[in-house]
Amino acid sequence: MFPTQSCLLIIILVCMSYVNTFQTYNDLHKYNQTSKTSIAQRGRNTTVDSLPSSSNVNNNRDQEHLKQHNVPQWFDYMDVSQGPKASSTEANESAEVLHTVLRNPQLATMLLTVMGKQQGDSMQGVLQTFVSGGSNGEETPLLSMLEKVQYLLSPEGLESEDRCTADVSAYLQGVEQGQMWALQMLDASGKPGRSILRGAIKFLGNYDECLDVSHTLTNESTGESHVIQGGYCHFLLTIPPSVTNVTNGYGPLPINPYHMFIQWDLCLPNSCNDSQVKEAASRLPLNATGSSLWSAYFSKVTDWKEDASAVTTVVVICFIVALSLVGTLYDIISAEIDRYRRQRYTGDINGDSGSEAGAYDREVIMNDDGQKRQNVNNAIERPGFQRLENQEEKHQNEGLGRQLLLSFSISRNTEKILNTRTGDGNLGCIHGIRVLSMAWVILGHAVSWDGLGSYENVSDYAEWTRRFTMQFIINASVAVDTFFLLSGCLVTFLFLRECEKSARGKPTARQMVIYYIHRWWRLTPVYMIIVMFYSGLLDHLIDGPLAESKNLIDKDHCRDNWWANLLYINNLYKIDEMCLPASWFLANDMQFYVVAPLALLPLAFGFAWLGYCVISGFIAIHVISYGYLEWQTAGSSLLLNGRDFMDKVYRLPWCRVGVFAIGMFLGVLLHKTKCKLKIRRYLLVLGWLVFLAVGLLCSYITYDQMREADRQWDANTRIVYETLSRPGWALFVSWIILVCCTRNGGVINSILSWSAWIPLGRLTYGAYLNHTVLLSYTEVSVRSLRYADVVFVSYHYIGTFAVSFALSFITCVLVESPCLSLEKVVLTRLSLKK
Repeated sequence: MFPTQSCLLIIILVCMSYVNTFQTYNDLHKYNQTSKTSIAQRGRNTTVDSLPSSSNVNNNRDQEHLKQHNVPQWFDYMDVSQGPKASSTEANESAEVLHTVLRNPQLATMLLTVMGKQQGDSMQGVLQTFVSGGSNGEETPLLSMLEKVQYLLSPEGLESEDRCTADVSAYLQGVEQGQMWALQMLDASGKPGRSILRGAIKFLGNYDECLDVSHTLTNESTGESHVIQGGYCHFLLTIPPSVTNVTNGYGPLPINPYHMFIQWDLCLPNSCNDSQVKEAASRLPLNATGSSLWSAYFSKVTDWKEDASAVTTVVVICFIVALSLVGTLYDIISAEIDRYRRQRYTGDINGDSGSEAGAYDREVIMNDDGQKRQNVNNAIERPGFQRLENQEEKHQNEGLGRQLLLSFSISRNTEKILNTRTGDGNLGCIHGIRVLSMAWVILGHAVSWDGLGSYENVSDYAEWTRRFTMQFIINASVAVDTFFLLSGCLVTFLFLRECEKSARGKPTARQMVIYYIHRWWRLTPVYMIIVMFYSGLLDHLIDGPLAESKNLIDKDHCRDNWWANLLYINNLYKIDEMCLPASWFLANDMQFYVVAPLALLPLAFGFAWLGYCVISGFIAIHVISYGYLEWQTAGSSLLLNGRDFMDKVYRLPWCRVGVFAIGMFLGVLLHKTKCKLKIRRYLLVLGWLVFLAVGLLCSYITYDQMREADRQWDANTRIVYETLSRPGWALFVSWIILVCCTRNGGVINSILSWSAWIPLGRLTYGAYLNHTVLLSYTEVSVRSLRYADVVFVSYHYIGTFAVSFALSFITCVLVESPCLSLEKVVLTRLSLKK
């Protein structure tokens, strides 16, 4: 009958019961003891299944109970029992409404907790605004709602035809009586806690305790019964200016602006819907506190079996796993059969002493010195062994089905991944640089993923950013440029080397077709599997008080714009609706790969000057476009206007192609010198000093503006730094690769070329894709806010790094490596047919 008013009452009662931050521990202790005594006394006079009406509460006992809780003297004038103290007719009307609420000791205490220790005329003004009306004297929604309180506390409220009203009435009366299920809902609701001024503005409840609430309510008039289930509800409120003015004193915070609201979670009956609680919360006079309602909604508990996308994802994953198991079993069985055949042929030759083969095997010949020697090698020259070797070669060269099944063999793919042998022309240091750069990327994301939305001491990050050592994490984004550099270097070096190996010494049309197909096939299968899992299944795996606040909004973007990811144009098409946040890098990398032949073909056909001009043009485009767009955004960065910086500068290919072009120059140099370059000692020392200084400047110069809150670079300085820092970092990494690949790196080359890096290097692509999905899960599946310090962040990072590479190993064994093997099988077949 009154769903909006009933929801509003619950919101007020639960919120106000814990807002009084000025109450001391002794007051709380006395309050708890008195409440327990009152509940126990009422419990002895009431059965468990009956809910008392508020009309049965003795008024004298109410007054005594209020006195026990130290109700302020200025509140007396609002009690109708004070008669002569009433100051006006309006006050008496308000007092009648409040008296209805105060007749219930439990609810009276809950309403008065926030007011009990406040003093001064300001609190009286707020109370008058809440009860009597607004500034123009109109009736407030709160006054209208309080008039329905007596109905909700009566037996008639339990019999309401509106399910939400009946459940809320049962909830209120259950709290009044002290029933465990109602107290459990109250206990599961969020309360303001510590560290509010440090960023703990999410008042989370106990998510699991709330959803565990289940109480059967029987309508005494009809005899019908239904179950009251707990529903976890989120209320998002704007931050009052009084709070933002305080927190702004800490300087710029590395947090997502979308988290700049108060999240207050309450446990309410799930028979109420989003529109009811939103309407109820919108009627709260929040303007008295300087806040306003942002949104209100319940957490949705979904079943993946009812989601077609989730079912499809599960089916695809099960099919891949089943195919891998079949391939592995076939590999094991076929290996055992071959071993059995080999043993049988060995037994036929060595087991019969009277046979020709046995006599032949025991043939004794004379050495030149007259000594006897058994011809043990004759056995392998027998026709039987020759036939066996021919059969094995036949199995390898025939049977497309066999080769396809063996491509999915887990044992074979694991052996490929863990193999530390490298081919000719391998750039050994690349593996170490790749792994260390990926570790840096994961570190940056682990510290700042999801805008630090699950930490209670967000403002402490502002203090940490002022430290010199923290600049390494703040500028972790340059590690992404390292991968652009490596991509440009490898594609150039390998392309030119393959052209030299061809019959004509120049690329053919067939080679160019394979050039593009191989790159697309190399990246896409595992990429699409991750996108499918992220958009189809991850949302059903995430639960908790922060799950709905994240809501994986981009999963809907994946379902609508997945084809843009498939074509690698997602960084250009609807960039504000990008699927999978980290996928912008793959789009850029593929686009660079597509345009790279504009420089590679002239280099391969002998027009080196033209190739150099194209590469130089790429660098010029990078510098000019980056600088211009930075000027348009007033020198934005990841910490300053981060959203504009990401959408208008950071993710765009023309703002990142310069680093790829520097890598192309490096690849040409390594190819021309055949990785053999003698660098004089003094030039080597000078080069290390210069490029090490450049690298340190790119990653630590931001300390100049971060060390003090009021010390900020001007726009021009930020533009210069953002424009030149990434090419500068690319030059630093290029120097390391050059000296290591030309055997001038010394101990640095020994570390980066360590063979243990090779298996991990093969897993970096999968780790890049998996760690973003892993963080999306771990950051929003927590049950409470976390206090971040060095120890916690360290453990969090190490765990994320280890699990990301473990997941990468699984995806590589099941998807990536089989797809590369399939490509090899198909290309081999085409070559044989040709």
